[in-house]
Amino acid sequence: MHDPYWMLFATAVLAVSALVHGTLGFGFPLISTPLIALVADMQTAVVLTVLPNLAVNLVSIVRGGRWGASIGRHWPMALWVLLGTLVGTRLLLSVNTGILKLLLAGMIAVYLVQDRIKMLDWSVIARHPKWAGVVLGMMAGVLSGAVNVALPPLVIYFMALGLEPLPMTQILNLCFLAGKSTQAASFALAGHFDRDTLQLSVPLAILSVVMLWVGMRLQRNIDPRGYRRLVFLALTVMALLLVAQSLLPIIGAA
Repeated sequence: MHDPYWMLFATAVLAVSALVHGTLGFGFPLISTPLIALVADMQTAVVLTVLPNLAVNLVSIVRGGRWGASIGRHWPMALWVLLGTLVGTRLLLSVNTGILKLLLAGMIAVYLVQDRIKMLDWSVIARHPKWAGVVLGMMAGVLSGAVNVALPPLVIYFMALGLEPLPMTQILNLCFLAGKSTQAASFALAGHFDRDTLQLSVPLAILSVVMLWVGMRLQRNIDPRGYRRLVFLALTVMALLLVAQSLLPIIGAA
C-alpha cells in the first residue's frame, strides 16, 4: 500500500466514491470497494476504506435533522447489522478472496436490478417488520463485514415499509456506521489495522468528507436520472470485471 501509484489510484477512487455518496445519499462502499478490489485483495480494499466509510456515514447521519422518523424509530436495525458484521468480518479474514469478489459482484448485481425487485411482493415485511428486520439486518451485516456492501437488504426492508428518502438515508448511514465500527474493531483485534494503515486512512477520511460536502453542494444542480445511469454503467462494468478476475485463475488452472 506504500507504492505512490497505488496510493494515487486509491485516493482518486475514494474521492469519486465520496462525491457520488454526497450526491445520491449513498454509494461510498458500493463504488470504492470493488474498484480497489480490482487491483488488490478484498482485505486491503475493506481495511483501507474503513475509516473513510465511518467519516462519510457520520456526516450523512447528522445531515438533515428529523431523526425521530429514522433513527428514533428504526435504530434496532443498526444492532442487527452490528451482529451480522461480526460474522461477515470473520468470513473476510478466512475465506478465499476470489469467492468474496464473486459475492461482491453478486451484491452489485442485486443493487442494479433493485427496480425490478421493487415489483415483487414484499408485503410480508410490512406485516412482520420486527422479524423481517432481524433477518435482513443480519444479512446486511454479514455482507458488510465480508464484502463491504450492506445496501441491498436494507433498501428492500425500508422500501417495503414506505420510508421517505431523507429518513431512509439517515437510518441507512446509521446501519453502515454500526457495521463499519464493528469491522474496524474486529480488524484491530486481529492485527490487521495497524499504525501504518491508520496513517494512510486518516488523510483519506478527511478527503472523503471534503468530497462528500462537494457532492452535497452539487446535488441540486445535477440531473439525478443521468447521474444514476452513469453510476449504473460503471457498476455493471465493475461487477463484470470482478467476475472475470475471480474466474480467470480457475479457468487457467483447468
